[in-house]
Amino acid sequence: MYKSIRVALACLMALLATGAAGQKNVYSPFARYGIGNLELPGTFRTRAMGGISSGVRDNLTLNFLTPASYSSIDTTSFIFDFGLDYGVVGLKEDNLTYYSQDLGFSHLIMGFPIKKGWGVTAGIMPYSNGSYNIAYEWPGTDVSGTINEQHKGNGGYQKALIGTGVKLFPFMSVGANAFLMFGEVTRTNDFIFTGDLNYFNTRKQSTSSLTGAGFDASLQFMLPMSDNRYINAGLTWTPSFKLKTSNEEMTFRYSSIQTSSFALDTLAFSSLSTTSTMPQSIRAGISAGKKDKMTVGADIVYTSWSKASLPGTYGTYADALSLHAGAEYIPDKYSNYSFFDRMEYRLGCRYGESYTIFGDDTMKEYGITFGTGIPMRRSRSRISLAVDLSTRGSGTGEIPRETRISVGASLNLYDYWFLKRQYD
Repeated sequence: MYKSIRVALACLMALLATGAAGQKNVYSPFARYGIGNLELPGTFRTRAMGGISSGVRDNLTLNFLTPASYSSIDTTSFIFDFGLDYGVVGLKEDNLTYYSQDLGFSHLIMGFPIKKGWGVTAGIMPYSNGSYNIAYEWPGTDVSGTINEQHKGNGGYQKALIGTGVKLFPFMSVGANAFLMFGEVTRTNDFIFTGDLNYFNTRKQSTSSLTGAGFDASLQFMLPMSDNRYINAGLTWTPSFKLKTSNEEMTFRYSSIQTSSFALDTLAFSSLSTTSTMPQSIRAGISAGKKDKMTVGADIVYTSWSKASLPGTYGTYADALSLHAGAEYIPDKYSNYSFFDRMEYRLGCRYGESYTIFGDDTMKEYGITFGTGIPMRRSRSRISLAVDLSTRGSGTGEIPRETRISVGASLNLYDYWFLKRQYD
């Protein structure tokens, strides 16, 4: 156990040293609106199965999207799960194509039991990504020349949580997460005259920071059947919550003659402390299968974004619905002869609606997922791999077509507390 804990702590320090609370700097024009692009939630096991979670329940997985599942953590066990996510985004609009890529932090969570049927989990993960880079070119006058309009954003918001799950009855568990959401997004808008250096360029720069707390409440129902078969159903509710909000905005002029952006004149400055309101969300789903062999499930998620209030952001918000479905298959978990029979094979799909309105409607997103769980030798620990391929947008008019490839890898360390190894 001590060796695994040392490895986990070393990985934790490495992640913190590289900015564990950060996001991938993958540019997406849709991140300009609201609080940015929402990150895909869940561990790589559930993400490889299309993002299902409500009915997922076993003693090897920390399923933080459904905290009632924490009660399945084995007594005397310790689980540590952390992952990295590599993303590539391709944008296509009319005859123009653009790509960006980056490697970022995905999640860091740990869990352990208090006693049989009572588990605790804590973790940190990105919530949204506000990175974008948009440029326009407008014809100016004979004197001013072409006008370049550039819009950039960076930063994002993170989520830290601690939760517990208790098995009240053989057929029902309850759980809850308390979480803290925090972070900052900076947006820069430049208007640059290229024809005459005597023209002053204009920059409008704003910074929005959010800090606040909320909670998730969860139920999970278990129906064991003969021959190790089961049916699980779950429900998770996240009520609306408030965020302390700070917005600063400054507009100034600067000259292109300078080697750096040098403000000759501040035109306007404002600072506002207010409150943002995040929407409530409901997730429900069901899973069925055979223990250590197969899992099939589906989830539905509804978030009332139309009731959100986010001062200092762009966009009009609409309620969003997402659907998730997936499966996992293990040929022979305890095979002594074939490593590939012990591997876990996962496949899924998902559909989602954007929470911001583009044109006259919300934008639709479609994705397929797949991945695998690779068992480690002489251990219940494993490496999880997940691939998510998604697309959204039309690629014509003002809405570009975005194709995203996300590849994630995580190390799930499983060990025992207070057990002394007799033989090695």
